[in-house]
Amino acid sequence: MQVTPKDNLELYDMIARWIGTPYRMGQSSRKGTDCSGFVSVVYKNIYGKELARSSAAMLQLNCRPVKAPAKLREGDLVFFHTTKNSKRPSHVGIYLKDRKFAHSSTSRGVIISSLDEPYYLNRWISGGIVK
Repeated sequence: MQVTPKDNLELYDMIARWIGTPYRMGQSSRKGTDCSGFVSVVYKNIYGKELARSSAAMLQLNCRPVKAPAKLREGDLVFFHTTKNSKRPSHVGIYLKDRKFAHSSTSRGVIISSLDEPYYLNRWISGGIVK
């Protein structure tokens, strides 16, 4: 992904420093983090905003929903359902641009993925503009 001066360089720099951080449930440090922990730390450091600690609570308490991915802007949140038989948000990431988002995956830790990957296409719930 090409970063330009029009992008939030602080955001991209921080995410680059977290890439490869392993997944650890309930944690939010460079030694290990889950998805909501990663999003919370980035948001606090880059935007100065405190977010709820779970993906479902983030969508409900901290965001205005954005149903169409085409309307997402850098820094918006993206929500997915990853729990079998549930449509409740259980995964969250930070939208970057070009349909890419940063998140902490259970298998690979902090990575950048595409909204166009079949796994995420099939599990999309909503985007969220943080209030």
